[in-house]
Amino acid sequence: MSHQFFMNRRKLIVNNIVGISIIIVIFAQLLFFRLIAIMSIVVYPMAVLLPYGVYSIYKTIINYDMNLQVKILKIAFIIFYITFCVIFLNMLFSYPNITLSYIIYFISIPTSIIGLAGFFKGVMINVYSPLFRFLNILIGMFTVFYTSFAIIFSELNFIFHLITLLTVLSFNGILRTALYLSEYGLKLNKMKSFKIVYYIINTNPTVKNIEESHF
Repeated sequence: MSHQFFMNRRKLIVNNIVGISIIIVIFAQLLFFRLIAIMSIVVYPMAVLLPYGVYSIYKTIINYDMNLQVKILKIAFIIFYITFCVIFLNMLFSYPNITLSYIIYFISIPTSIIGLAGFFKGVMINVYSPLFRFLNILIGMFTVFYTSFAIIFSELNFIFHLITLLTVLSFNGILRTALYLSEYGLKLNKMKSFKIVYYIINTNPTVKNIEESHF
C-alpha cells in the first residue's frame, strides 16, 4: 500500500478521534450540564452565523454582478439578522441564573476540541512541517489544559479567562492554517493563504483515496 494511503488513513483516524470526543462532550452535557446543552442549541449556531453574516456583507459589496437594489435589500436583511442575534444572545445571558461564566463554558468547549485535534494531527500525521507539528502539539496540549482550568475557575477573573481563551483560539487557528499549508510546501505569508486552506479542507480526498485503495 502507498505512503499516501497510510497518511490518509491516519488523517481519518484523527478525524474519528475528534468526532468521538465531540460526541462524548455532548453526552456529558446532556447528563450533567443540561442547561448548557439546551443553550448550546441556540448559542453556537448564532455565534457562528454572526461572523458569517459580516462575511456575507463583504461578499455582497464586492459582487459586481448584483444590481444595487438587490445589494441594499440583501445587506439590510443580513444587518437585521445580525442585530437580532446580538439582541437575543444579550437577553439570553441576562437571565439571573446565567452568569458570565457560561460564556467561558461556551468558548472553552469548542476550543478544547480544536486543541485536541491539533495535538493528534501533530503526533500522528508526519506529512506536515516538523516545526508546525511540534507547535500544534505544544499549543494543543496547552489548550486542552487551559480550557479545563478556565472551566473549573470560570467564576474567577472572567476578563482574564476571556482574553486568554480568545488568544489561544486565534493561535490554534493560525497554527492549523500553517500546518495544512506546510503539507503542500506553502507558507502563511498572505491573507490568500487562508482561502487556500479553506479549499484544502473542503476538497479533502482522505475518505475517497482510502476507499479507492481498497478496490
